[in-house]
Amino acid sequence: MSHSVRRWLRPPIAAAGLLLAGLDAVGAAQASEVHAVNNSYTPATMRVSVGTTVRFVNDDADLHTVTQKGGGFDSGLLFQGDAWSYTFSVPGTYEYVCLPHPFMTGTITVE
Repeated sequence: MSHSVRRWLRPPIAAAGLLLAGLDAVGAAQASEVHAVNNSYTPATMRVSVGTTVRFVNDDADLHTVTQKGGGFDSGLLFQGDAWSYTFSVPGTYEYVCLPHPFMTGTITVE
């Protein structure tokens, strides 16, 4: 195999590494979203770093809230397609519930 042909074989491997790094970045971005779907929060639990903004999206036809148990944050009613964001600036465990559907619960651990 000539030197020029071998040189052409290397870039796809490097490009694959960049692609995988890009997927990690996309995965991290997606990890900062919680979706209300089928009357549940998905994911129901999440770990994030201090300073992370989590976006909550209502993908259901029903109205939902994102309300911290014991007080703290409250999204108010979210209609289908609405989104609300909250930045977690203090470490701890945050449990939340949907007020109209108290069986819908979630937990975010901030480290």
